[in-house]
This record gives sequence, structure tokens and C-alpha cells, in this order.
Amino acid sequence: MEEIFIQDEEVDFNDLELLEIIARSISDVVGVYSLNKTIMFYNQAGYKFYNTTKSKIKGKKCYEMLNRNEKCLNCFFEKAIKTKKVIETEKVIPEVNKYMKYKYTPVLNKLGEARFVIVQSQDITKKKALEKIVEENEIRYKEIVNVLPDPIIITVDGKIVLANKVALKYFDEIIGKDVWELIPDHSETAKKRINQIIETKKEKATLDYKITLKNKSVIDGEVCSNYLIYQGKPAVLSIIRDVTERKKELNAAAKIQKGNFQTIVPLSTRINVETLYVPAKTVSGDFFYINKINEDLIVGIIGDVSGKGMSAALSISAFNVLFHEAILKDQNPHTIINHLNKKVIDYLGERYVAVCCFSLDFKKNEAKIAAAGINEFVFQHKNNLIEKRIIKGPFLGMFEDSIFDEQVIHFDRGDKFYFFTDGLESIFNNTKITEKYIEKATPINVINYLNKHLKNISENVDGIKDDCTLLSVEIK
Repeated sequence: MEEIFIQDEEVDFNDLELLEIIARSISDVVGVYSLNKTIMFYNQAGYKFYNTTKSKIKGKKCYEMLNRNEKCLNCFFEKAIKTKKVIETEKVIPEVNKYMKYKYTPVLNKLGEARFVIVQSQDITKKKALEKIVEENEIRYKEIVNVLPDPIIITVDGKIVLANKVALKYFDEIIGKDVWELIPDHSETAKKRINQIIETKKEKATLDYKITLKNKSVIDGEVCSNYLIYQGKPAVLSIIRDVTERKKELNAAAKIQKGNFQTIVPLSTRINVETLYVPAKTVSGDFFYINKINEDLIVGIIGDVSGKGMSAALSISAFNVLFHEAILKDQNPHTIINHLNKKVIDYLGERYVAVCCFSLDFKKNEAKIAAAGINEFVFQHKNNLIEKRIIKGPFLGMFEDSIFDEQVIHFDRGDKFYFFTDGLESIFNNTKITEKYIEKATPINVINYLNKHLKNISENVDGIKDDCTLLSVEIK
């Protein structure tokens, strides 16, 4: 479950619009409540779970949605408000016959006072049931998987040896078939991932595939695969969930987010800019901005907000405002970062933000770079000599009195700067890769190599773990 931590007084209309889009795409039930437990709104999963609509919940308390007359036992709502901390718990809800995981997130204003509470709830009934599967025999396997609502299959050596009743409705005569027949567009990738699951005995791998059903229709499937022993042989148990609608919503949110990325390069007569953006998930926590101050000066920043998805997207929107306010007051990267550190503490709560801020002064042919959390960049001389630079400085928002370092570099025509987020650190720290693929390459060739490299990683069972963003700036 994702952490949701925002400051309600800082969220403008556009942020709420993005929040609504992303909330609709979340499969967990998300409810927002006032401090007296009155429902403010649910996401679509919430309305579906409680079989209600927005108009019907007006004035109701959260416990009334379960037909209760008083607050629930073992409710951590008040504790979350009192402690101002995120609280997680698990409990059985007899009214709906489900085992649920709850997460209570207090939303604070800039004074640190709770304004309302976001409650995420997740149905973990399947998880609790599957925890017992490895202890049971084949009959017990069938009994358990047949009561679960999603298609479930078990494969041995790539062949389907067991499928529950729901899976048999989706797929025609699949027992004994190769699992690759369900995912013809991803067969080679799936073979690679299943082999990795078995070799590493991986307990959980969540993967996305286009899946062909028996009526020849194609859905977006989220497949949660687990290693287990079936009849004495290494096997993979996979739970399949149709996330076609969720994917549409997430893709819409990602399109909005990507549309906010800068496409017009300021002072294009002075610099050539190339960018790479590969999110670990559909909605990313990475961002970058380049701003023209005058005809001889630009200021830029690349960064990464802690978290993923909805909460990270909201934090990026808030940080965007803070950054552009900062450069109106001062254009020195060191001063900007110190200013942002104080603002992040005030406005983004427990969020940490990693950034590298830079300025390029074309009168002095001078670059200034300051860092907070993104502490590495690459400077490449026009003679192709690569310098890996390190600048000290903790994440923004960690400490009020943080000390941030700054470096000054004099540049010439043909020099290049590579600024990147943590998803690319291992690549730029690999001497063999930098010598072979980066040292003598043009920025666009570097990006082409990185795209190919990241595609290969994405086909592994673990996939891309961190958002990957690169900002290449070449002096003309």
C-alpha cells in the first residue's frame, strides 16, 4: 500500500484533478474522512466496495457503511490523529466476510495539525488463504484456489497443471497447455521471468502482461507469481487480475504528468538538451525543469520525490511551485537549495526530495552545481575526458540546518553535463559502461544505449526498481 501524505492547504485545483484521476486507478479502497469520522469522499473502488454512491454517503460516518451504530473496535483512527503518524493494521470484517489490511494516514497542515484522515483498505483474504497452500496436498490446493475470486494457475516446466474454476471460465481447456499460449506477445519475456522465479525461489513477483482470453479478447493483466513446490517439483503459482480499466486511468494520469515535462529548451542557441525518462511504474516521482533567467543565464534542476504514484505526483506539483518561487528571488543554486530545504520541511511534511540544481552563466562560461540527495553528476570535456563529480548534501527536508556543497566549473563549447536520478547511478558508476558506451558517444547515442539497457532490465522478474531520468546538457 502506498503512503499518502499531503498538505491540504497547499493542494490547488489542478492537484485535486490529478488526485482524482489517480485515485480512480487505485484498486485499494481509499476513503477520506473528517476528524469526526464523517465521510468526505471515496475513490471508485470505495463506492463499489460499499455498494453506494457519492450522493448517498453525505453526512455518514465511516462505521455506518458497515451498518454499525457505533465506532468499530480496534479502530486506529483517533490514534493516527493523536500521534500524527501513519498506522497500519489487519483485521477481519465479518459484515463483508473479508480479511482486510488498513492504513490510516493523517493529513497535516503547515502547522502540523491534523485536518483530515485518508484510510486505505486492502482485501488480503486471498493472501491469508494462500499462506496455507504450501502446507496442503493436491486436494487442498483445489479446495483453496476454487474459493478465490481471481483466475489462479499453477505451472510446472512451463505447462499449466492446475487451474481454479474462475480460470477455466476465462481460458479454454488450459490444463496441459504451455502458459506462453496465454501471453503470445510476451512469451520470451515470460519464459525468462519464470525461470528466474524458480532459480531464486522468489516469493512474490508482480508482473504486467497482455493476456488473450478464450474469446480472443485481450486484457491488461496483473499477474502475481509465487514460487512453490507442487507434487515434489518446483512450480509457479500465478494469480491473474484484470486491470484494464485501472491501466487506462493510470495511463491518463501518466499522460498528464508527462505533458507537464518541459519540451521547449530555453536558449537553444547556447545549449543542446537531450532527456531520458523511464518510470519504474506508470506514474513517477522524478522531475526536471530548465528556466531561462536572461539571455546569458539559465537555472535548472533535476529531482526525485520519495514515494511513488499518487502521493509522489502531488508532491512534484507542490515542489514545482516552490522551485519557481525560489528562482524569482535568487538564481544561485546553493541559495536556491537552502531556500527549498526550509520550504520542503514546512510544506511537504515527512517527504524527502533529492535534487541537483545547476546554473549556466554564458557571460562567465561558468557552471554552478549544488546537490541535495542527488550527489553525483558527470562532466565531459570536449576532448571526451569524463569526470565523475560528487557533491555532498543530504535530502531536502531531512534537517533544518543541513549543509549543502556547491561546485563551480568553467566550461567551453562542446563540453557536456549529465545529470541523473538514482535509477541510473549504477550505470554511470560502471567504468566499463562509461568507457564503452558514453565516453565517445553523442548525447542521443547515450540515451539510445540507456533505453536499450533499461528495456533489458525491465524484462527481468524484478524489473526496474527506481525511476530513471537523465538530463544531458551540451554547450554549443
